[in-house]
Amino acid sequence: MAKFYWSILLICSFMMTNSAQAQTKISGEIVDSKDGGKLGKAAVVLLNAKDSVLVKFVRTNESGDFSFPKIDTGSYRFIVSFPQYVDFVKDILVGEEPISFGSIKLSKAALLLEEAQVTGRIPVVIKGDTVEYDAGSFKVEKDAKVEDLLKVLPGMTIDANGKITANGKEVKKVLLDGEEFFGDDPTLITKNIRSDMVSKVQVYEKKSDLTDRTGVDDGERTQTIDIKLKADSKKGMFGQATVGGGTDKYYGGKVMANKFNGNQKIAVFGIAANDGMVGLGFEDGQKYGVGGSGNVEMMDGGGIMISGGDGSDGGFDGNYYGGGIPKALNFGASYSDKTANDKHKINVNYKRNQLNVTNTSTYLAQNNLPDQARIDHSKTSSDNENRVNAANLRYDYKLDSLTDMTVKMGFNKSQRDNFSETFGGQQTLEGDTITQTRSRNRLKSDQERFNIDLLLTRRFKKERRSLTLALNTNTNQSDGKTNYFSETYFKVKDSIATIDQFKRDKNKNTNFGASMTFTEPLSKRLTASLGYSFLNNTSETLNQSFDQDPVTGEYTVLDERILNDFDFTSIKNGLNTSLNYKDSKLTVNLSNQLDYEDVKRAYNNLETTLQRNQTSIRPSLSGNYQITKSKSVYFRYSGRTIQPSLTQIEPLKQNSQQLVQYLDNFDLKAGFNNNYSLEFNSYKQLKDQSIYVYLNGSQGIDNISSRVTYYEDGRQDIQYVNVDKPSWNIYGGTGYRFVLHKKWGLNLNLGANIDYYSQYSYLSIGRTEPQLNQNESLNLSPSIGLNRSKANKMDFYISVSPGVENLSSSLQPELSRTSFKMNTFGRATYYLPKDFKISLEGRQNYKSATQTLESINIINMNGYISKKFFKDKSLEAQLFVNDILNKNSGINRYQSGTSFIQSSNEVLHRYGMLKVIYNFTTMKGGK
Repeated sequence: MAKFYWSILLICSFMMTNSAQAQTKISGEIVDSKDGGKLGKAAVVLLNAKDSVLVKFVRTNESGDFSFPKIDTGSYRFIVSFPQYVDFVKDILVGEEPISFGSIKLSKAALLLEEAQVTGRIPVVIKGDTVEYDAGSFKVEKDAKVEDLLKVLPGMTIDANGKITANGKEVKKVLLDGEEFFGDDPTLITKNIRSDMVSKVQVYEKKSDLTDRTGVDDGERTQTIDIKLKADSKKGMFGQATVGGGTDKYYGGKVMANKFNGNQKIAVFGIAANDGMVGLGFEDGQKYGVGGSGNVEMMDGGGIMISGGDGSDGGFDGNYYGGGIPKALNFGASYSDKTANDKHKINVNYKRNQLNVTNTSTYLAQNNLPDQARIDHSKTSSDNENRVNAANLRYDYKLDSLTDMTVKMGFNKSQRDNFSETFGGQQTLEGDTITQTRSRNRLKSDQERFNIDLLLTRRFKKERRSLTLALNTNTNQSDGKTNYFSETYFKVKDSIATIDQFKRDKNKNTNFGASMTFTEPLSKRLTASLGYSFLNNTSETLNQSFDQDPVTGEYTVLDERILNDFDFTSIKNGLNTSLNYKDSKLTVNLSNQLDYEDVKRAYNNLETTLQRNQTSIRPSLSGNYQITKSKSVYFRYSGRTIQPSLTQIEPLKQNSQQLVQYLDNFDLKAGFNNNYSLEFNSYKQLKDQSIYVYLNGSQGIDNISSRVTYYEDGRQDIQYVNVDKPSWNIYGGTGYRFVLHKKWGLNLNLGANIDYYSQYSYLSIGRTEPQLNQNESLNLSPSIGLNRSKANKMDFYISVSPGVENLSSSLQPELSRTSFKMNTFGRATYYLPKDFKISLEGRQNYKSATQTLESINIINMNGYISKKFFKDKSLEAQLFVNDILNKNSGINRYQSGTSFIQSSNEVLHRYGMLKVIYNFTTMKGGK
């Protein structure tokens, strides 16, 4: 390992040393072509002719003179720019003799009719807040995609996870000719649009839809890349088809076809694979609905909230990053169109997703209880199938020049067929058994969701005066059937408890919401808004469990002890006020939302009611100070009342967690969260240099936490309680990116991250008094990265991130630990003659050992060799090997509550695959 780091250090030192070359001088003066007036402060730029990398930059003095005293011999692109004048661009060859341009005459743009003063292409132009790249000025492979083009643009990076960073900020949205394409999934553009179809690439911070509608700047920004197509690339078809077969019966197939006809865009795709390819990439779930692997949480009304899960719908690159071995069968279609005057816009898409995952997972937790630390362990085998059909529609209509309307509709139908079998237990640190459990679970469920949203904005003749009306309604109904078996052995009692039941869970949830907001300018820079909102939520929940009839053998005997049969209603009225200040450099927003809510749960089987009236506030203060066009500071504070849910006050009856009993707490009260954020970002376009710093903090006051009582036999009681100690989650980071060696195209990235977490909860053993326990974690991780992108030569990306991790529990300080960790990533592509190419990618994740857990050292290396065929390089054969060293592992380690946890899942191991990739197009710009 030491040799590896010394090698990197020596390479970096060598790269920072420039070899001696012959140098010469370039000079001249810049004047007005009409009157000969001297043009001071004109920008004079010298770029490398091969790759458009900046070499030198100066501004003329008051006399219009400039000079580059020491320039290496070679080919350059010389550019002169001055406001309201046409740029002067010329390719020059610098030899040993000095170059004197004499007087360079610039003409005002308004005076030039048919004259052309530009003698070459300008690679980068800054237009206000937009950086525009001329795609044809940057060299890429003949059949390269937009993703390959972005890698060679100054200020643009794509990291190990496929995340795109432009001018020091993470890109959240990629548009095609100013519009979303197949939703807002960046990879559908970056991985499927050919780079030779592109005319310009624009980078800017997109304002929020609300700002565009009302004219009142709310300070929200989204770093955006807008791909502008050539005129002859907007009509025709293009796409890609991939098919592969490998060892151990692995296969992968994908097809993506697109048809453009002006503003009309039609796209279809299909995927059939068991090699880890499950989707088309980032934010698939937002466009098509939630997949089957998300986290499911029962809400007050018995409804289900599904949040992002383990990445089973595909990460940034469309590959599976969840646990287990996936098999995917997905297809979808998208249609979008708009009229020439943008009066009507429509976008419709449909997706059918089927994902089968088999997995064998393990769980090992060191639970640091007071005076009685124990080990929880389990091994689970699962076979899950999830099917989703989802359709979405968006229609935008400009009723007139002052009125906009947007209608959104969505439908999602999902089916799950999941089976799992678990063997586990609890034991002391010395290895003595406390409990042993085996369980089986077979779940079949159906879920349907529908939503419709209407947004209408009316602007008035007075600037920034507007009225916005929003209406929305959604329904969600589910029906689940579960065969559940669990058998637990308690060593203390020397007894066995068995559950063998059929469970039926039905839920129907309906929401209706409406809001109206009026904005009014108070002065040139100050705008106020006043809004009212209404939300009505109703639901019906029925959770039934049936024991087996000893006579018939059928599961028909209702278990009244764990029956949940209730109706839920919630009526919320809200009032929102805000003030907005904006000038040329500063934007400040101050707002507060005041909500009055009445929530009620009426039990049908008990004829009782649980009801609460609650008031909540959500203050917010944010600001953005634009120091310069490329340097800014952003801050934000937001607070919100955290109301306890009715399920926390009076938990639903259950026995699916056989060792856990949830207790009521009718004295539970609201807490409050404070969130703080501070960001600084600076990017120097001409030097291709960026710096960012961010710090975020979240503080919980009167936090809703838990009181857990552990018993000698392995059982535990859990009750939600308020804790008068503040909880904290603080995280931040910094990064500095700069050009290390211009001619070689080397960029260096330096960074660091910090993460601190502190949470309180009450613990007790048996009937002892609860003790307050503080869990803390601290992570420190510096990083260094080196990357190079050169078309048809050699590309690589290397990053190394060592770190220290400390996990502690105040009640068991002797079990606290500090460990070393290391994450490394490397990717290299080498272009060989005759259109051959070799590519390797490797990752390493190391964590040192703890008192009960062994060290982790995960290494995964993939690679391929490929050959392109035909004159247009449209056909590619690729020999791919996954997990070359056969050392990939699905082990993960983390902290949760009082436990230090290590889990493992099945992953894709070594296999070989032959792939054939065909790119097709009928577009002139793409040939």
